[in-house]
Amino acid sequence: MRAILSAFDLSKQSENALITASSISKAFSFELHVIHFISPSAYGLSTPEMEKQEKYNKIQDFLNQHNISAKIHTKIPSKPIAYEIIETAKEIEASLIAIGRSSYDVQDINFIGSNALSLKNTSEIPILFGTLKPKVSFRNILLTINEKPYSLEPLRFAIDFSKKTDAKLHLLYVIESNFPVPVEEIRLEEGKIDENLKLYKPLLSEIDYSLNVVISEYASKGILEYTDKNDVDIIIMSRRKSLNLFERLFYSSNTLRVIRGATVPVIAF
Repeated sequence: MRAILSAFDLSKQSENALITASSISKAFSFELHVIHFISPSAYGLSTPEMEKQEKYNKIQDFLNQHNISAKIHTKIPSKPIAYEIIETAKEIEASLIAIGRSSYDVQDINFIGSNALSLKNTSEIPILFGTLKPKVSFRNILLTINEKPYSLEPLRFAIDFSKKTDAKLHLLYVIESNFPVPVEEIRLEEGKIDENLKLYKPLLSEIDYSLNVVISEYASKGILEYTDKNDVDIIIMSRRKSLNLFERLFYSSNTLRVIRGATVPVIAF
């Protein structure tokens, strides 16, 4: 990763996403960029240039208030916001995009904004979703894993993240079941995961980590409950790569459920 692009609309959750993105950029020594959009219908009596300057000043005031150093991009969109964000991220070679889960100050854990949802469904660049709590430091990082190889794609990043922040890395595998699972089956699943982790053992030996297998009715429920019980500061997940774009738009994934229900930031790879 070389840069982070944070979409900012002055909403509380976008503020939380930006603060968290700044914390990550400082840990990794990344460049931080902020992108903000002006709607042509919102000019009123002012000119686009005046509107841009006014928004720029508000954003700069926020950055100064929170001791954040970032380059500001203020744009008038000519296409859907999510695509504008992705294009800008590619232009600056960003490896992470940050966005608030919603532009509205709502407490409904099932609500996710259209731009955040579009990014989740279309971006090949990992997305950091800001939720109800910004993070300026990290003590516990959670990476969800399963038996699928794609679930380990963020592992190198998670290990590096743990090293740079001196945080504990929690590897979590949730067995979905409505009934008690025999201990033997749990040990069998632990063995499978441990085998998949074999290539990463030299890297894992350099950090404080734990491998955890829990049983829950739904994977997303197990992830959120583990997050609350273990004071997790940020959740890292993999999106299913086997789905095409059409399927992503209508498939209610565990990743989406976690993004909707989490009170801490979520990074979706």
